[in-house]
Amino acid sequence: MIDRYLIVDGHVHTFVSLEVALKIREAFNKMYDVQFENSGTGAIDEVLKNMKENSIDYTVTANFASPKIIHRNNMWSLDMAKEHKNLVPLVSFHPDMEGNLPELLEEYIGLGAKGVKFHPMAQGFKPYHAALEALYRHCNELGFVMQFHCGRVSNARLNEYADLSMILPVIDKYPGIPFILTHMADGNVEDVLWLSKNYENVYFDTSIVITGHPSLIEYNEPSWLDDDMVVEVINTIGAGRVLFGSDYPWGSPKHDIDRILKLKLDDGQKSLILGRNSYQLFKIES
Repeated sequence: MIDRYLIVDGHVHTFVSLEVALKIREAFNKMYDVQFENSGTGAIDEVLKNMKENSIDYTVTANFASPKIIHRNNMWSLDMAKEHKNLVPLVSFHPDMEGNLPELLEEYIGLGAKGVKFHPMAQGFKPYHAALEALYRHCNELGFVMQFHCGRVSNARLNEYADLSMILPVIDKYPGIPFILTHMADGNVEDVLWLSKNYENVYFDTSIVITGHPSLIEYNEPSWLDDDMVVEVINTIGAGRVLFGSDYPWGSPKHDIDRILKLKLDDGQKSLILGRNSYQLFKIES
């Protein structure tokens, strides 16, 4: 906790070892032309160390993978959360993965899964793919959280699959699913205002856009640099719709927390954004 605020980083990528983390980071940065300095590697030991140093109570592990290794990746995330009670695991799916997806989700939930993470651009599928329909219906019945990567990665756009226009058909069809759109819906203010007005089940995470990480502020085009504008958007849509997420190891939890704490918001608003919203949405158990 920081100044009595519960801190939940709702968007962190974790990797089994430093060796694996460095390989993935290098490949990702090359593919997406990431030119800013990463704040870390995402190796699981490093993530846990940073949580302790920065007084982060819980970290939501927003991992995803290709269809061949996605189940193994999900199981590793679930195992890590069993071992470390301050990790909150999301699981991912792909239209090409084997098995009955609703049944697989139930298995994951039984093992501690708290939500679903999709990165359609990196995973290479359209969000409204027919093979995902049964999974969406099941999540709609459960009210199970889905976190969608929304928009570009840094300034790269490999395909249109993470554009809001591609995700919107899913949001329209499943009002029972709480949807979290990362990167404040690609930092488009008009989209954020429109979505918050028309969809009660849509939330936004602050990652990359409401950042205090110097490298991102200098380089990343969608980042909101004006604190007054950030406060105005939050006051308009309500702090209950905004979740702190760092996108570590590309973003920086420490710098982002510091910036949110300095915003001209009241204690209740900061409390919701920094942790309470994620705590409730992901049904985190103390």
